[in-house]
Amino acid sequence: MTENVVSFEEKRLETLSGTIFGTTAEERNLAAIRSNIEFARNELALVQSYIDLAYGGEIVYTPNDGARPQAEALAHLGSVLSNYEQALFDKIGSLEYELEMLEFPPDRDDE
Repeated sequence: MTENVVSFEEKRLETLSGTIFGTTAEERNLAAIRSNIEFARNELALVQSYIDLAYGGEIVYTPNDGARPQAEALAHLGSVLSNYEQALFDKIGSLEYELEMLEFPPDRDDE
């Protein structure tokens, strides 16, 4: 019975690696980069919506000690989110450049 489970799993993995992610190392690398770009874009959209909430004053919080909330706290949150937004923009740009270089390598002149 165990042999059947292992065999089934091996066949499933062979099918996945040959169809979804490609068959060569280059195809799998391109698929991984595209996946990372998609994840970063989704994360960026989420962060941007949080930034809108933070700067729009739609987030309310109450300190545990019952003290009055400090106005700077939400500004700090917005700043942190803005920094993360910039990091995501940079990551997406870097991944898109890497993808472009793999898909369309620059012409090399033979000297």
